[in-house]
Amino acid sequence: LLRLNFGILTLHFIQMAMFVVVPGALIATGDLPVSEHWEVYLPVVLASFVLMIPPLLAAERHGRSRRLFLGSIALLVAAQVGLTWWATGLVTIAAWLLGFFVAFNLLEAAIPSLVTRVAPARARGTALGVYNTTQAFGLFAGGALGGLLAKHYGAAGVFMAAAALGLVWVAVAAG
Repeated sequence: LLRLNFGILTLHFIQMAMFVVVPGALIATGDLPVSEHWEVYLPVVLASFVLMIPPLLAAERHGRSRRLFLGSIALLVAAQVGLTWWATGLVTIAAWLLGFFVAFNLLEAAIPSLVTRVAPARARGTALGVYNTTQAFGLFAGGALGGLLAKHYGAAGVFMAAAALGLVWVAVAAG
């Protein structure tokens, strides 16, 4: 349960930290004013739901849920690295965001399911309460520390810190 709680904290930390700087990255492209950012976010999120279904079904059918879980964390890390080094325009930012959201949606679905499976029946309510609290703390810490990182190191610093935290998560989850 500790590893799963670390995972949900990390997932939401990364989400909030990166969304401290993603709007600025979209503005920096010069292609899209803030009032039109939804034109990137909405299609990316909708497409991510469609793209997550085939690997999810295949993993369930072939008993490879663990592989999908670890692969999703790796994709999350790759998206952060991609946003650092290869997000040079609107299309590339959208592509890396798509990768992030596919991974995010897969993990967001998997972790609470795993918590309920791993927790003893008599402690499921407590386990889910701790899970939700940890998730909320990840949201808070990601926004706060993401802002601090952005102030001192810019968007690249935020994305690289998120990638580093994601690598720690891979190690924790693989244990």
